[in-house]
Amino acid sequence: MKMNSFFKKWSLLTFVAAATTLGCLSCSDKDQERVEPPVVETVVHSISGMVLTPAEAAIGGAKLVVAIDGKTLEATTDAQGKFALEDLATAGTYAFVFTADGRIDATAEVVIADDKKSHNESITVVMDKKPVEQEVTEEVKVEHTTDEDAQKAADEATQQENATEDAKADLENVTKEQIVQTKEEVKVEATTEVATEDAEAAVKVEVAIPAQTVMYVKDDAGKVVEAPKDLAISIAPVANVASAEDNTATSPAAAPAVATVVCGPDGLHFATPIELTVANPMGDESFEGASLYYLNPKTNLWEKETAEVKLTENGYKTEVTHFSAYSVKLPGITPKITDATEKLSVEGVDNTTGSKTLTKVEIPYSIKQGVEVSDIKAACTAQGLSDISFRMIKNIVANRMGATTVSTEEKTYKTGMDLLVGQGIRVVSASQTVTGYTWNFKVVTLSGVKTVTVTAKKYGAASIQVQGYSKDHTGGSN
Repeated sequence: MKMNSFFKKWSLLTFVAAATTLGCLSCSDKDQERVEPPVVETVVHSISGMVLTPAEAAIGGAKLVVAIDGKTLEATTDAQGKFALEDLATAGTYAFVFTADGRIDATAEVVIADDKKSHNESITVVMDKKPVEQEVTEEVKVEHTTDEDAQKAADEATQQENATEDAKADLENVTKEQIVQTKEEVKVEATTEVATEDAEAAVKVEVAIPAQTVMYVKDDAGKVVEAPKDLAISIAPVANVASAEDNTATSPAAAPAVATVVCGPDGLHFATPIELTVANPMGDESFEGASLYYLNPKTNLWEKETAEVKLTENGYKTEVTHFSAYSVKLPGITPKITDATEKLSVEGVDNTTGSKTLTKVEIPYSIKQGVEVSDIKAACTAQGLSDISFRMIKNIVANRMGATTVSTEEKTYKTGMDLLVGQGIRVVSASQTVTGYTWNFKVVTLSGVKTVTVTAKKYGAASIQVQGYSKDHTGGSN
């Protein structure tokens, strides 16, 4: 089954776990020395990372193709979903494309500055399942043998009380090749991907197209075009969708989502609204203030839909009039975001009392990669919330952050230096950036609204500066 081209338009969000910047400081000429301090001879970079499912399971065997400066690099993830590109001599933008069986292609970019420093970048990429597709077969279509028949059906649809204003303008003059009308209801459903232990908190997403609905397709210019003869409705619940928006605390892109789904085919419109339902596995509990957003394909920005989101026994129900990326978000839960740094423990290399030259000196160090999350289960238990509510919040945070676990990664700073006897390298500074997030989830229960506070620490760029020195040399400064 071919993936609908619509899904290639959306850049699925890539989560950057860590980026290491390594550089050298030189010594001042004003200091006296018997042995010249070492200098940097080469600058090389590396990019490593991990490819995961939304359930945080490793994707082994994923292929990645990287374009940089007219060249192409290729790699494959191991059984742990990890990959590494070592000894990269070129600075610039590395454009990644990830492919894996049964997964929607993912993209990422890593920018390495041309600043004469050595960079060690690390990324985490989340790949979603391919969409669920259901063909609108001839058996469920109303047959229109002439353009007159098609126009009559379009006119009847646009005269309905709930017909959209766009449809009234779009369907003034159509042909039988430009519309598809359903003879009976068409339903397509898919479920969010979660870890096995969180199965009860998986969210079913359903699109229901009523009988007699008139559908039509518009191109990027907004013109009504012929509908595909083999029209298939597709939906794909995804962890997140990237937008052109800065991911700040006040932007819709930052609001946590109960579920995000990409519906296709691209450009499909409906003369009258259809139903989009996002199940609520929490039973008598629910999130306060859920609202529907769609990703505007023209601006690539999340915009709030005017349609109301109603909480029914079947879940969060709303109406849509065209296919796009949709997200039931919780805009009232704006995260508090803070930036900080943590010191790294990195030791230099001393050859001032050595007996031989140390060639191509490397400095080992370690960084944290991933996300540390507070004890969500304990916070939910303290508020008397159900186990499913805990798992729902856990999954929402995982989709928002890309992961909810942290690991220690061993790295190597390849200085490119040869240290003669009497020389050494000292570490001037070593730190890693940490972005902190705080959410106050509002959960509506039979006894009132309960607040669950969740905090997370996402580890990011690490920076190390080293300095060459020699025996009887103080090191000086830049």
